[in-house]
Amino acid sequence: MNLNGLKYFLEVAKCKSIRRAAERQHIAASAISRQISSLEHELDCILLDRRSDGVTLTEAGMRLWKHGLKIEAQLRLVQSDVDDLRALHRGAIRITTVEGITENFLPDVLTEFNDLYPDVVFETTVASRDETIDALDRYEADLGFVYDFANHHAIETFADYHQPLLPFVPKGHALADGREVGLAAVLEYDHVLPDDSFGISQLIKRVARKENARVAPRTIGNSLQFLRGYAIRNNAVFFVPVQAVFTEVTQSSMIPVNLLCPAFDHRRLSIARRRQRSLSPATALFAKFAEERFKEWEDRDAAALSTARKKWWTRGESD
Repeated sequence: MNLNGLKYFLEVAKCKSIRRAAERQHIAASAISRQISSLEHELDCILLDRRSDGVTLTEAGMRLWKHGLKIEAQLRLVQSDVDDLRALHRGAIRITTVEGITENFLPDVLTEFNDLYPDVVFETTVASRDETIDALDRYEADLGFVYDFANHHAIETFADYHQPLLPFVPKGHALADGREVGLAAVLEYDHVLPDDSFGISQLIKRVARKENARVAPRTIGNSLQFLRGYAIRNNAVFFVPVQAVFTEVTQSSMIPVNLLCPAFDHRRLSIARRRQRSLSPATALFAKFAEERFKEWEDRDAAALSTARKKWWTRGESD
């Protein structure tokens, strides 16, 4: 099979446009068209339905796309194995991750790993939990970091980092003094939530239904960074694991609420991969490296929470 043609076909399928695929590959659109036409001739079928507003895959194109993603993943593995035989830990590791670990844990771990293996390049995409699972399923990511992984026929996990869900409020909020409250009482205050593709929202709404509590966020967004800034400016409750506000907690701009809600205590962050897919040596090495740092960061999270609770849970005493 013409591997160049397959490569360009997969890019066109992803972009749904020959022009956009050409821009991403830094090649003329006519060259991509010729490669795909050659591939169609080789396979004796039409792969693309070409339209004025872009392209769609034919049924044959859909089947090639599904097989082509697996072929592409295997080619990456072959390249990585060859590199490893040359005693070079290099190549690209594609990571798709939930946002909650992108400001402290993940940058810290990537930096430590690159200090040891500077020839490894990370291609990192931030997404919701559902989008991360989809990326692994479609072979668009080598590893994923996800919260609250459930069952999926094509995905498996192999490490866990305890990440309970907690409500946080800005300094000066009524709930910052450490009073014990239930979820229904917390939701009576202004609060913000990520959209329903995030496991955070799914869990909160599931528990709220059981407790007959009303979920009515002031704003909904697909970025925890945006929601954190909005919550601070508007004195609103923000539900996240401590990793998502680690800097704010240690700098005393966000305070943990003393929530009594056992259902929130058992959340976990997991490293995920596609089942029956071999990881490249560099990817397997990084996965083990990240897993070994889970306990260290669990301890850091616990220490940050403990310090904040001792400082702020004073029931109205001044700082």
